[in-house]
Amino acid sequence: MINYQGEVFTETEFYGREILEAIQLTNKFPTPKKVLIDMLEEMIHEQLNLIDKEELNNYIHAKK
Repeated sequence: MINYQGEVFTETEFYGREILEAIQLTNKFPTPKKVLIDMLEEMIHEQLNLIDKEELNNYIHAKK
């Protein structure tokens, strides 16, 4: 569980919220795939200590 601004989220909910926030900040709908990938990678690096290493490796291999 992650406590963020007084609210408690599961890790999945928190990551989903971060992704939606990144999309909203682009002010582009639909958001280009490259923009989403770049923002997701930035989010991953910012929260690396919270991410399961196996999931990260799966993401990296899927991206290739």
